[in-house]
Amino acid sequence: MKDIIVIDKLSFRYDNKYIFNNFSLKIKENSFVSIIGPNGSGKSTLAKLLVGLLKVADEITIFDLIMNEKNLNDIRKDIALIMDTTNDCFVAETVADEIVFGLENLGLKNSDIKKRLDEIVKLLKIDSILNTDPYSLSGGEKKLVSLASSLIMNPKIIVIDDAFEMIDKETKEKIFKYLKQQKKLTIINITHNIEDVYYSDRTIILNQGDILVDGPTLKVLEQDKVFNRIGIELPFMLDLSLKLKLYGLVDKIILDMNEMVNELWK
Repeated sequence: MKDIIVIDKLSFRYDNKYIFNNFSLKIKENSFVSIIGPNGSGKSTLAKLLVGLLKVADEITIFDLIMNEKNLNDIRKDIALIMDTTNDCFVAETVADEIVFGLENLGLKNSDIKKRLDEIVKLLKIDSILNTDPYSLSGGEKKLVSLASSLIMNPKIIVIDDAFEMIDKETKEKIFKYLKQQKKLTIINITHNIEDVYYSDRTIILNQGDILVDGPTLKVLEQDKVFNRIGIELPFMLDLSLKLKLYGLVDKIILDMNEMVNELWK
């Protein structure tokens, strides 16, 4: 797979405070990458840089295009950002119209629009709110609408910036499983929650604008000392699994309780 995103020696600052200094990162096409770190590590700044909400020079290349004013529109049409804010800006009077707004602007046939809408609605289980005013929704429901509006456009890259905190665990897991199944989608999942990285192929630990660890997700999850040092708490099952692995009671990280019980009773 080729590199779809290349960041080369990026320096970025707010006023006199550097968020990134000589920062480099490459992300492969169609990969599922999680970037985890505490507040202030640069995660949200990175998300905004990747979609052109913050201005840089020539340090970021996406789709083989330099992130500049000339190429920005061409880049943005194939990349979606789902942010952590609940104050989403909606343009339509109903949820259904909001979700299909982008497709209608592309001039797609009504039958094609309906087919895509039905698929996304079934995935996210939002059929009961389709005729509702988006602004009257709860924070979690707004997140689902924002996600639906992005997924229905079939972007090549989706950047998720701590966007699923108000969504219940079952729905969140279903979303991540769905995203993982999309073989032609590059997913960048930016989070402070370790459980949100479980479905990714690669995980990066970011702190104060620097990459501390970068590798296959299961290998990165073993870095409990790094997580503790930067103040990220380990979930119970991960913490238990690492302790049992240390004492030789299991030979791999096990994140499912039933699987753990079966392994210990062998």
